[in-house]
Amino acid sequence: MKNRKYYGSKTKSILKSEKEIQIYNETLKENLEHFTTWEQNNSVQEINDKIVSAIDTSLKKAQNSLKTKNILSDNTRKLILRRQQLQKLKPKTRSMKNELKALYKLISKLIHYDYTSHRKKTIEKYVLHFGSIKRAYKELRSNKTWIEGLKTSNKTTNNRNEILQVATNYYKNLYKCENQEQALTMQKETSTAIQDIDEAEIIKNISKLKNEKSPGPDGITNEALKVGAPYLARPLTQLFNLVLKSATTPKQWTESDIILLYKKGDPNDINNYRPISLLSSIYKLFSSILERRIRSTIETHQTIEQAGFRRGFSTVDHIHSIELLIDKYQEFHRPLYLAFIDYRKAFDSLYHHSIWQSLQCQNIDSTYLKVLQNLYQKCNSRIRLETTGPPIPIRRGVRQGDVISPTIFIAVLQQVIGQLNWEKVGLNINNRYISHLRFADDIVLLSENTTELQSMINDLHAASLQVGLEMNRSKTNIMTNSIRHPVYVENILLEYVDTYIYLGKQISFHKQRNEHEVDRRITNAWKKFWSLKEVMKSNMPITVKQKVMDTCILPSLTYACQTWKFTHRIKSKIRSCQRSMERSLLKVKKIQKIRHVNIRKITKVMDALYHCKKLKWRWAGHIARLTDNRWTHTITLWKGPPGTRKRGKPVARWADDIIKVAGKKWMETATNKETWKSLEEAFTFENEGFLLK
Repeated sequence: MKNRKYYGSKTKSILKSEKEIQIYNETLKENLEHFTTWEQNNSVQEINDKIVSAIDTSLKKAQNSLKTKNILSDNTRKLILRRQQLQKLKPKTRSMKNELKALYKLISKLIHYDYTSHRKKTIEKYVLHFGSIKRAYKELRSNKTWIEGLKTSNKTTNNRNEILQVATNYYKNLYKCENQEQALTMQKETSTAIQDIDEAEIIKNISKLKNEKSPGPDGITNEALKVGAPYLARPLTQLFNLVLKSATTPKQWTESDIILLYKKGDPNDINNYRPISLLSSIYKLFSSILERRIRSTIETHQTIEQAGFRRGFSTVDHIHSIELLIDKYQEFHRPLYLAFIDYRKAFDSLYHHSIWQSLQCQNIDSTYLKVLQNLYQKCNSRIRLETTGPPIPIRRGVRQGDVISPTIFIAVLQQVIGQLNWEKVGLNINNRYISHLRFADDIVLLSENTTELQSMINDLHAASLQVGLEMNRSKTNIMTNSIRHPVYVENILLEYVDTYIYLGKQISFHKQRNEHEVDRRITNAWKKFWSLKEVMKSNMPITVKQKVMDTCILPSLTYACQTWKFTHRIKSKIRSCQRSMERSLLKVKKIQKIRHVNIRKITKVMDALYHCKKLKWRWAGHIARLTDNRWTHTITLWKGPPGTRKRGKPVARWADDIIKVAGKKWMETATNKETWKSLEEAFTFENEGFLLK
């Protein structure tokens, strides 16, 4: 941890107090009064510069009214002042020395108490009023974790300048593209009279910007746009429409700072960091408007196999489908092969010419294409650690941190998959073939034999390379319940695994995979619990602990619980986990023999088992009412592949507990929302004396 005193960014007002907001708005209104005189016959760059200057000046003026927070109490500050007075006195009498000695000890204790009280009050404020422990810790953070070292070719360097140079060189090579001339070729134009951006559209999109996000190189925050929206709407409308008309963008929109977020693995390996582009907030506003305009067109070209970055889809769609496929192939003793595809730096590797070709093929208006092309042609970024590196030309990839990037990415990936002849490969589900599922760049290929699987991998690999995507051989794995025949990518043998974490859930063919996943979720929930030890083991009000339990720990415990089979053992594990946590936060020992009903009356937390079953019931109703021919619905209805079951007791199925309440025709019942909701209480009820919230 390093002190940020000498490496902090330029501080401006963050517009939290009423006084700051008032000063900012008054100054902004004054700065923009003469907008009508300077917006005529001005270029995009000139208008943008004047808007940025008006906001920047207003922020700086509002910042002048800020006062430093006084964390220390008046009593502590008085004692510190008295200590300073005694330190200056020379010579000192014995009584002065004794007083000074006592003050050192007392002040140290009082400072610790004041800082502890400040942290407690801040956490209580953000948890109770905003429901966010993350925002509380962000407010309290007074330091920044530095990258301590990075590996070069033959050693690990800890020199600050060398670390910045290593990161800069790495991303300079990553974003380099040899076939740059292709990035500007457009085969055709599909231009229609597009609707002008109006002030209402500007204000609507400004309101959707998120607070407390890092600004780009210009230092303009989202809060500055949101607070000043009434005064900024008109000049921004003129700017954005001029950008669309001229297909040119301001220089600030092409610039960004890249911060590196650690993922997992060796912290000295640059590959284990995710680059996030800090972009101009004005550009992000324009990008959000553009994304909403092209989203519906791109959506019409997406197939049901893609669930990433799409409205109405979630990770649970694909997790549910894969779990049911495994269940049914296991039950009928049929071979099933799953290939989990991992791309190396997927978002940073796309060729720009493949982006334009994909968007053209999906009928995106050429007006929007020209703006995006102009933007990407001039893009450059700088690595920002504690200092900022030199500019890096961006000649491939999409900018992570830009709202339009995920939409562009799934459009390109759809173009890759769409050119493959996979209509009759994969698994036959009621005379429809499912060859793969994908959530953004997380792809899983499905087949009943390795010959077909090998062909699919070869096809996908070849098509992916054409757009700049390269498979990561070490992380692309195969799983099967049958013979492990060798499968290759360019003569490199792919590894077979027993388990794989797909979209946050552990996938396997093990008979006890349901219990293993619940055990894993319990472990993760306890890790989350102890990471919040400052709250959970403190003397904070029980309402704060209850809020943290329900908003932070419960989601960690119950992720993808819609796909679980709730056997007696599973129910017992969930109950035991939550009760142990409740005893821990109340500092109650088992030996005290206090009934869990009485503990629940104090904690008032959401019952985890009730919450899990409620989510599963509502998910089942959602599946039954799907009308888009989604695999989630189709596979749930599917009886399974041709084969024979073992003799004896039938295996547990996902829908068993639903059938007990709603009958075998539960999917017909679920089409009526009111009827389905009336049965929810019967499904979630557990005769355990719980307080169900």
